[in-house]
Amino acid sequence: MKTASTPQARFGQSHLTRRASLQALTALVALGFGSFSVGSAGCSADASGPKAPALPREPDGDAPETGIFTDNVDALFDVLVPAEHDESGAVTRSGAREVFADQVLGIENFVGLAIAQGFLPMAAESVAGSLTGLATGFRSAMNQQLDAFALVEKPLTPFRDLSRNAKERIVVRAFADKITAPGFQILRAAALTGFLGAVHSDAGLVQLGFPPFENFADGLAVSGYPRTRSGRRVDAAKEDLAKLAAAHELDDYTYNRPPAATPGGELSGVLDANGDLL
Repeated sequence: MKTASTPQARFGQSHLTRRASLQALTALVALGFGSFSVGSAGCSADASGPKAPALPREPDGDAPETGIFTDNVDALFDVLVPAEHDESGAVTRSGAREVFADQVLGIENFVGLAIAQGFLPMAAESVAGSLTGLATGFRSAMNQQLDAFALVEKPLTPFRDLSRNAKERIVVRAFADKITAPGFQILRAAALTGFLGAVHSDAGLVQLGFPPFENFADGLAVSGYPRTRSGRRVDAAKEDLAKLAAAHELDDYTYNRPPAATPGGELSGVLDANGDLL
């Protein structure tokens, strides 16, 4: 996908500095993972509050993915709608990253539109509204949020550099937490909108079995049906559709046939003789 010349140019440093680590720790405490009191000897667990985070888990067997992703949100998209790769690492099936789903965050009032369509709960609007732009302030906040979660899994390691299993554990916890869920729901809606909505690429629809757009630049998915498999429109009044179908040359969206009757169901009240809805 298209990126700036370096990840650092777009999203800051590619590794956690001491300052960033302390910021992530502060965010972690604010989220309630643990309550700490700071004294002259450093940080100690507050017995009256939640327990401090446990020691990091042992390695789960997955290799880290250092250097693959531009930032944590980019890595999250690959968890939400993952791509598939062959043994050499080449993409065999597109995911959210391959259809540039992160660019959906740049759509003006995306959250409002998604709520209106029922893709997001109303709570998402207050989360997005408290930050400056989905593609800027919101994305930056979610990058920090993901690093705060990552601190529990593997201290001083950005979310984007964790193993696949570790990332999936974080995503499950994020959606289960009523405080963090709205922000992650927005990113999930963006990932699915980019993949299924052909916003910047039709590769997602192609993966689902739809034909490629005839002209994606002009937003033309298909010029109409019936047509031949090569894409030529067919005039049903002048050509023999049955002959074309018998020759396996017909690409008729409706297949020119009524749907099969539901076993035990009576469809005469809802379909006409051609199989169209009354």
